[in-house]
Amino acid sequence: MKRKNRRLQWIPPWEMPADPIKAVFWFLYWLLRVVVRFYWLPLLAGVIYESLLNGLIGGGITLLLGLVLWVVLFAALRVVELLRGVAHVLATVEQLQREFSLVDNDPLPRSSEGEPRDEPRVVEGTIVYLDEKRRERGGQPGAN
Repeated sequence: MKRKNRRLQWIPPWEMPADPIKAVFWFLYWLLRVVVRFYWLPLLAGVIYESLLNGLIGGGITLLLGLVLWVVLFAALRVVELLRGVAHVLATVEQLQREFSLVDNDPLPRSSEGEPRDEPRVVEGTIVYLDEKRRERGGQPGAN
C-alpha cells in the first residue's frame, strides 16, 4: 500500500480553486511542477536519439543543454514557490488584521487631540447639502 501512495506523490495533487483567475495561475504552477519532476523522460529520450544519430558528442551536448534548461525550470519553480509563500503570509496578516480589528474603523475623523469631532463630515454634493441650498434660495422653482 505504501508503494502505491509513493507513486501517486510523483504527480502533484489536483486541487484547482473555483475562481477562474486563480485557477489559471494554479494550473500554470501545477504544470511547472509536473514538467520539473518529469523532465528527465524527454531529456533521456533526446540524449538517446542524439547519441544514435550523432554519436557520443551529440548525446553529450544534448545532455548538457537539457540539464541547463532543467536548472532554469527548477529555479523558476523555486521563485514561484517563494512568491506563493510571500502571498500566503500577506493574506494571513491581512486576515488577522481584520479579525483583531487593528484597522481603525471609526467613521468620525479624530481631531488633533485624539477626540472625535462633534460635527459630522459633510461632503459637497450630498442630499443634505443640496436640500440646504434649496432652502437658502427660498424654494424657487427651477433653481437648483
